[in-house]
Amino acid sequence: MLVTGGAKRIGAAIARRFGEAGWHVVIHYGQSEDAAEKLAAELPSAETVTCDLEDGDASVAMVENLAERFSDWRVLVNCASVFEPDDVKALDPETGRRTMQINARTPTRMAQAFLNHAKAAGGRRAIHVLDQKLRNPNPDFFSYTMSKHALGSTVAMLTKGRDLAGWPSSCPTAGSPVGKRCSSIAGSICAIRIAT
Repeated sequence: MLVTGGAKRIGAAIARRFGEAGWHVVIHYGQSEDAAEKLAAELPSAETVTCDLEDGDASVAMVENLAERFSDWRVLVNCASVFEPDDVKALDPETGRRTMQINARTPTRMAQAFLNHAKAAGGRRAIHVLDQKLRNPNPDFFSYTMSKHALGSTVAMLTKGRDLAGWPSSCPTAGSPVGKRCSSIAGSICAIRIAT
């Protein structure tokens, strides 16, 4: 399984739980190489990978490369995000562009690439980590909140396109550390809302 932003905070906690449950974990990092390598060394079976998620093409290529390497890749957790301040009075254009790219467009493209290319006999699941701000909106971190709403909306769209795309609907994470927390609309794509 791959966890983006898996070196620190929530991503690291997810990576650790899966690793301790016996999964091989690929820990993605952007700038936190030392933290990623330290976590990988602490888990029974783990490795690290780096990619700038602002580069959507490179991110998709990373997923395609991992799909070629692994014969049983069941889970992608899109946890990485940028959390930069702007507010309701003035959305900063550069913050808005960067945040939408890293928090919404890239993880959506990665989920599509994963579901198109990853092989797993027991099915595959793409998980988007969202935020409690979707249920409790407030006007701070405007671009961040907007990007998480955009990412959250892809769950229904990807799910409704599942049959057209030929993605299976089985749930490989049912017995995993996140299985009970997945507010899944269908088997292949789900979202977890995290209180930050």
